[in-house]
Parts: sequence; structure tokens; C-alpha cells
Amino acid sequence: MKTESGLEAKVDPTRAVNWCTRSDISPLRYPGGKRKLAPFIADLISKTRVRPALFVEPFAGGASVSISLLEADYVDAIALADADPLVASFWATVFSSDADRLANMIYDAKVTLEEWIRLKQADVAPGIDAAFKCIFLNRTSFSGSLHQKAGPIGGMAQASDYKIDCRFNQTKIAERILELSRLRHRVRFVRNETYRKTIRDIRKTAVFRDTPDKVFWYLDPPFFAKADKLYRCHFAKQDHIELAAATRTIPGNWLLSYDAHVDAQALYESHPGYALVNLQYSARIDEKQRLVAKEIVVANIIADLRAKGELQHGAEIIPIPLRRQKASANIEVLERTFAIG
Repeated sequence: MKTESGLEAKVDPTRAVNWCTRSDISPLRYPGGKRKLAPFIADLISKTRVRPALFVEPFAGGASVSISLLEADYVDAIALADADPLVASFWATVFSSDADRLANMIYDAKVTLEEWIRLKQADVAPGIDAAFKCIFLNRTSFSGSLHQKAGPIGGMAQASDYKIDCRFNQTKIAERILELSRLRHRVRFVRNETYRKTIRDIRKTAVFRDTPDKVFWYLDPPFFAKADKLYRCHFAKQDHIELAAATRTIPGNWLLSYDAHVDAQALYESHPGYALVNLQYSARIDEKQRLVAKEIVVANIIADLRAKGELQHGAEIIPIPLRRQKASANIEVLERTFAIG
């Protein structure tokens, strides 16, 4: 296999990761979703030789990474949090005994512009009603955005070829929720809180107290660019600066991902765990000068592996299959071979 620079990447047939390639890993269509990063993180976890007892995602959003690693059995349990009460309510309901009720609400939903307007204006309490509002608006709004200014797919006139229900496959979404609900015994908690509160909460847990190296954090904060137009809860520049400072004291191992933005690069490029990743066809760590990045990742485990000589600074390639096969209903795990440069 050739890299972008034309060099041959050496393939080690003994290196393999069990991976589920389904594209509908999350019921939510989330702006900036990082599903393609999951096998990259799985490979890093394999390199550390420490299986996470708890995988924490404090900016849960679509939760694709956490769910992917849980289904592929790379982690024992997950913990989710989100500052948006609609998103937090959705995941709390999915991983609860109310999942059946939510699935029935989705089966019976009237996917119309009138229902979109009603839910857009509805003031709902946290819980199953908020969960339904979240999935309905997510599946019927432009780019999956829950932002108050986001309009419906197809516009208010519904004059587009793409109507309001084009992303709302009721049966498929409801069945995926029921499928995920079977994992609820491996979900430590789902909370509506800030990442700072989640950090404080995890410090109080027995798993952190007894085995801090078995806590793994995935931090996927709001975009630098246009976040205020995509998310109901977004970051100002100072929030990004404070998060960068917080990474120095996060309990356990962590990996952070950002859209490739000049301000994110300025914040993190001096960190020894800084890397540029191209998700178009593969997740790739490469020399800063040679790669036009699609994503920035920073991780203390990347820094540690580099310090031990177990991870090169350049030419590490993890291919993502171009042909994605849908996993079966019983969450079939497929084997994928990863190439190491």
C-alpha cells in the first residue's frame, strides 16, 4: 500500500483490530461526528496494552466513538455526558428501561413539517420527551443541528427534492435504539453536565482511585469555526484555552480531537502528543510538514508511545475500509487488518 508521499507502507499481517464497520453506529446525525476516528483510537489502545475499564466521553454528541469501542469490546464500560440537556436526555433514555417507550414513539411519529414546528417550539422537561425531541429534530433538521436557528430539511416550503422525512427511517432508528439499550449494563452513567463536572465526578470513582491508568477520556469539544451556528452549547475562545489547560490534570489517559483550525493548532502543536490525521481515506499520523490535515488529535498516550519508541513521529498509517459492510443485528464484529509504517 502506498502513502500520499508515494512510499510503500509495510503491512504487518499479524496486526489486526476487531472492528464493526456499520455506518449507523449512532442514531444521531451529529455535526462533526468522529466515527472514523474510532478504529484509530482502538489501535492506540491496543498499543498501550492497557484495556480501559472506563471510557469517558464528556462531549458525547453522537457518542459514535464510545459506542464503537464498546460494541467492538475494546473497553469494559463507558460514561457519557453532554452540556446540552436534549442530547443528555436522549442517551440517558437509550441506555435505560425507557428505551422501548422511545422506540415506540419513533415508530408512531408523524414526520411532518407541522410536527417539526411543534417540537421546535415545545418546552420539554428532561427525560423521555426531551429524548424524543432530540432525535426528531436531529433527524429532520439541516445537518442534524439542534440549534434554534437550524431549519427543517427541505425548507419551510418543502420545495426541495429532499423532504423533511428523508433522513428519518423510523424502523431503522427505533431498532438501533433497542439494540443499543441491550448495552445499558455497561454504561456507567449518562449526565447533563459540563466536562469540568465530569472530571470531578470521575475523580471520585473507585476505578480511578484503584486503577487510574484504566480510565480513558475522549474529548471532542465544539468546533472553533461556526460552532455557535451548529450547537446549542458551544465554546468561546477562552473556553478552548481553559480546556487545553485542563488536559494537564485530567485523571487517566486521554485523547482530544479538533477540526483542523489555526487556533487549535496554535494551542496544541507544541504538545508531544500532537498529530495530524487525515480521515478522508485513512487515519494517518504523519510529519507536520507533509500532511494537509483533516483533523487534529492530541493525546498523552501518543506522547508516551513516542517516548518509548513504540510509535513513530511520521508515516504511521491506519487504513479505513472504503467498502463499509453493515454489521448484523446481533452486532457482528468484523476483523480488519491495520497497516503500520
